[in-house]
Amino acid sequence: MEWRGFAYIGLWYLSIASGFLVLCCPMTPLMFACPQVFRYAIGVVHSAWEMYPTILMRLLFKTRFVVTGDLINPLDGALLIMNHRNRLDWNFLWAGMYYGTEPKAHKLKMVLKSAIRHVPFAGWVMQMSGFLYIRRRWDHDQSSMADQLEYFKNVNDTNQILLFPEGTDLSRGNVERSDKYAEQNGFPKYAHVLHPKTTGFVFLTDIMKKNKQIDAVYDLTIGYPDSIPQNELDALCGVFPRNVHFHIKRYGVSELPKSAEGLKIWLMDVWRQKETRLADFAATSSFVRDPTSVNDNNTPTHNALYLAFLFWTLIEFIAVYGLVTSTLFRFWCLFCCVVFVGLSFVDDGFQMLEVKLYNYTRNPKKKPA
Repeated sequence: MEWRGFAYIGLWYLSIASGFLVLCCPMTPLMFACPQVFRYAIGVVHSAWEMYPTILMRLLFKTRFVVTGDLINPLDGALLIMNHRNRLDWNFLWAGMYYGTEPKAHKLKMVLKSAIRHVPFAGWVMQMSGFLYIRRRWDHDQSSMADQLEYFKNVNDTNQILLFPEGTDLSRGNVERSDKYAEQNGFPKYAHVLHPKTTGFVFLTDIMKKNKQIDAVYDLTIGYPDSIPQNELDALCGVFPRNVHFHIKRYGVSELPKSAEGLKIWLMDVWRQKETRLADFAATSSFVRDPTSVNDNNTPTHNALYLAFLFWTLIEFIAVYGLVTSTLFRFWCLFCCVVFVGLSFVDDGFQMLEVKLYNYTRNPKKKPA
């Protein structure tokens, strides 16, 4: 174990737990009184937190983030699709979104496996942030995602929703399964990506079009020219990349095919291009040949990142001090944890409770039978 890896994971997790207890849970009454304000406030907290792991990586590991291609417009309602090289891609994504968005503000939510919502604090915060959890039971998943997207529309919450079409990371076993699938269907074998699953992408694109929630699809490609941490244990041991590259391509909604079959073929073609792009990247350690097109303005580190570091360090101090000195705060922490353990296992999670509450109180047509 390396001290920088231990410090990063420890501070990262402490910031999540502290933000959950000190900031997010006290905002819960807003969900009953004014869901629009609640959704906005939680979005602000989450966006502010995303800068914290970015500054930690900059300070502890001097990690450099290189962004090429298009910049993300934070005012776009958008679907983001990205390759899934390792289990920590989403962690580096926060920095990619920070440096790849102009102006530097966004409301990113992810489509994740349902089991992740049970992770103490991290899974609970993502529930409160409105992440879309799926159980891999399609009837259930499409219903819950449709309900959440309709809720976001009703409360005027514009989002960028990230989907990993591959569904899992590029481990050896997953590559073998992808190759077997390619053989059975007459597809080429890939070395740098897995064959994408198209059902979720087609569904999300279609429902977001119907709801007028999508202005663009952003294709993100992540590449690591040096060290690649495959899992959380690698990160704990201090295996961090010195450089992380993102290439972003924006497709306006008018450029997308109209039919479901057309969207399926379109996604598969994007992944073929991604395989080629990553093969070139493996040979050159760059997504572009023209160095002037590289957005490498993250040195020196922006003042906003230092402010985020100070803010979240203060929140961590408040939480730890409260746990040590205040019985009332300890009871508050216990109460919040018990409630979210119950919500995680008894129901579909806080994010669906929020949707059901809104439908029951403000949308009579959606009241449960």
